[in-house]
Amino acid sequence: MSTLLVTGACGFIGSNFVHHVLSRRPESKVVAVDNLSPTGNLANLDSVRDRIELEVCDICDYDAMLALYERCRPDYVVNFAAESHNDRAIVAPTSFARTNGWGTQILLEVSRNVPVRRHLQVSTIEVYGEMPAGVEAFREGSPLNAKTPYSAAKAAGDLFVRAYMQTYPKMDIVMTHCANNYGPYQFPEKLIPVAITNVLQGKPVPIYGDGLQKRDWLHVEDHCAALLGLLEAPRFDFTVEEAVEDAGKLPIYDISARQEKTNLEIVRRIIELLGRDPGSFIEHVADRPNHDRRYLIDPAKLEREMNWRPRVPFDEGLKSTVDWYVKNENWWRDILQRHQSLQFDWSKTTA
Repeated sequence: MSTLLVTGACGFIGSNFVHHVLSRRPESKVVAVDNLSPTGNLANLDSVRDRIELEVCDICDYDAMLALYERCRPDYVVNFAAESHNDRAIVAPTSFARTNGWGTQILLEVSRNVPVRRHLQVSTIEVYGEMPAGVEAFREGSPLNAKTPYSAAKAAGDLFVRAYMQTYPKMDIVMTHCANNYGPYQFPEKLIPVAITNVLQGKPVPIYGDGLQKRDWLHVEDHCAALLGLLEAPRFDFTVEEAVEDAGKLPIYDISARQEKTNLEIVRRIIELLGRDPGSFIEHVADRPNHDRRYLIDPAKLEREMNWRPRVPFDEGLKSTVDWYVKNENWWRDILQRHQSLQFDWSKTTA
């Protein structure tokens, strides 16, 4: 039986991955780690609490993580732990730098000193920055060009991962970048859950600026399937010389379903799925500072080497996501009651 240590396990993607692993590999032992920051939600794991070992721990605490590794002896480590909301990163960037940059390095160092079979770092499309004119899509070898505090902190973590890959060749490290995820258990501060929960409360849905920002959307279940496949794959071989010429030769994989939509398209569709008139619920509001206009990643490397394909069509996935929030009203209302307002008014908030 393999032991998986999953950090950020009470967050959106982390909790979905725990559910996915227990469904696909029920013989595995899962150690779910989370520091229960404001976006960590124990309720995300309620249905599997009797099948996991839950540890409240901060990945930035080297001594605590070292003790946990030595006690649990994980075979695999998957790091989802991150501060991930661009709006909050603009107002208070320090915690993002701490977790996304320093925390990534701390966890790598623990995996170096208490060796594991594979250490998987889950990163984001946003480290590549905004897509310049004439670029078809970002790929694994594209330069890191983060332009927001959140994406800069994730890019700092990326650089540590790349450095550890090349400096410590005995370590087996893999890193991924994912497109924008959607699905169940997403904290209601991101576009899709904000739109759904606002409409269900009879409130307008705020759209930043003209709403024509384009995003690349990936259902969280397809993301989890790709991650599990990469976790179990044979070791990925490369040479430092190859990586100097092309960073895409490193064990880095971009995960996308090639489903690009504007924010406005998505919100309109959600409102229609809930049987309401988009014209009555959409409210254009002041845009946040330095808002990326468009980014897109190419999953060809993952498709070619891992034979991975997304299985959830966007329309089907969006409908099932809307249905999940309708059926799980207590889940999101409890969050809203504890956190009050999760949305920023950039006409009144200064960066």
